[in-house]
Amino acid sequence: SQKYHLQSLLPFFQCERQDEHISYGGFGTSVPPFGCSFSAAMDLPHVLAVANEEGIVKLYDTECQNTDRKILKDWQAHTNAVFDLAWVPGEHKLVTASGDQTAKLFDVKVGELIGECRGHQCSLKSVSFSKFEKTVFSTGGRDGNVMVWDTRCSKKDGFYRQVNQITGAHNAPDKQTPLKMKKKKPAFRGLAPSVDSQQSVTVVLFQDEHTIISAGAVDGIIKMWDLRKNYTAYRQDPIPAKAFSYPGSSTRKLGYSSLVLDSTGSNLFAGCTDDNIYMFNLTGLKSDPVSVFSGHLNSTFYIKSSLSPDGQFLLSGSSDHNAYIWKVSTPLASPIMLQGHSQEVTSVTWCPSDFTKIVTCSDDNTVRVWRLRRSCSKNGAERANSVGWTHQKIDCTPVGILLTGSRISTPDKSTLVQSPCFMASPTPATCVPSYTADLPMSSNTPTSPFTTVPKCYTPKQKAEAFTSSPKQMSASKVSIKDWITRTPRSYMADMKTPSPRKAFTPVEQYPRASTSRLSPVCEKKAKRRLDTSSDKAENMSVLITVTV
Repeated sequence: SQKYHLQSLLPFFQCERQDEHISYGGFGTSVPPFGCSFSAAMDLPHVLAVANEEGIVKLYDTECQNTDRKILKDWQAHTNAVFDLAWVPGEHKLVTASGDQTAKLFDVKVGELIGECRGHQCSLKSVSFSKFEKTVFSTGGRDGNVMVWDTRCSKKDGFYRQVNQITGAHNAPDKQTPLKMKKKKPAFRGLAPSVDSQQSVTVVLFQDEHTIISAGAVDGIIKMWDLRKNYTAYRQDPIPAKAFSYPGSSTRKLGYSSLVLDSTGSNLFAGCTDDNIYMFNLTGLKSDPVSVFSGHLNSTFYIKSSLSPDGQFLLSGSSDHNAYIWKVSTPLASPIMLQGHSQEVTSVTWCPSDFTKIVTCSDDNTVRVWRLRRSCSKNGAERANSVGWTHQKIDCTPVGILLTGSRISTPDKSTLVQSPCFMASPTPATCVPSYTADLPMSSNTPTSPFTTVPKCYTPKQKAEAFTSSPKQMSASKVSIKDWITRTPRSYMADMKTPSPRKAFTPVEQYPRASTSRLSPVCEKKAKRRLDTSSDKAENMSVLITVTV
């Protein structure tokens, strides 16, 4: 039989129409899927769990050829959005993390709720199991806390309670004040205390049975926590066992949307909102990344990453409607793009038991299963049946960070050219600069002894508007070249740009559409970001449905 290098097979990933699944809510309307994960049970490696904005969880049989039988089960897990889910290692159980401030443990084979975890005071953003322990998992939320749960412990008042808690794990430095200096605000019955949006924990991950890795929304620091220490006693400024500071040169507040470990537990891939994925070696003494992967756009905290089963390739979603694949050993090489979605690609996963299967979730309200097609023919019938295809990104050099020394320098986000045919990415990141003024000044990117490759864009990326950056650029941020080349039309478009939004302020509600695909010309801001609502809405435990 003929042998192929795995990298040579990547261009043959395709998604056919029968592998495109619309994510439906409770009233039959299409809603964005938020999380996806393949089963960790040995007898169910092909079963995919997908959670969506309205708290519904569906199980798909990705090997079933009968379209009517691909959905094994679906149920209303929460009355609010499910932002993340994780399978219990080796079992037919999974845990969901929801905007209703709870996590729930389900037995999917029997179809029943085993228990509910209560303790967080805001939306849960992430959940992670230790692969060494089936009963221990961790959660992170907008209240700034990392909590550890053990289902072997007895329930209290009918609910599981945390056995360890890291309070204020990622508070911004300027927000940290001594506990005794804080003034207590009156609490209203039924509402949780007011929460500072800058302290949100965006992702948690177990490295081993004793170590949790976490990242926040704006502090730009990845922290490792030793669970043999009881952090519950530390009510303020907990000290991590190890920390990795933001390695780039941007002075903006940056956060991480995704953390992924390789099979050895020694290499960490951290997706940052500066459009880079940093690879850190956790076993060495140095805290600088050993590799940087660029070329995609990361404008929200919904962009996730995944590794191939052999650890050779890195997969990530992107705000430019594509998914990207890099070879880990050659980070500066142009990535492969998975094209076909019409909105931001958020959660992604590579099947751990099958290299030939990839899943992507998107704000176009679809879940797509990509398969490696062994046939190279591209006749008319196959083209008509295809809803997703691959393309090598060759029209520009990746955003480069050439590692020629111990430090790394990255350029600030470049401004994008306004296009009348496309709207911006659904929701901007917390930490991107503001672009309001129209007078140029020289760049403030610090000089570095290391080579920095200028940022280029694909035609699809160029179609993104200035509004794809969350804030508006100040006079000191606009380059002379951009200022000179701006046309009157683009200038007027800038003037019509709505006021800048931070990641945790209210945003436009999701327009209810009858179809899952949106034309680029009339593209709307894609999803109702439930975690970006006001404090009052945040504390409501029920989902508010807005019909347009």
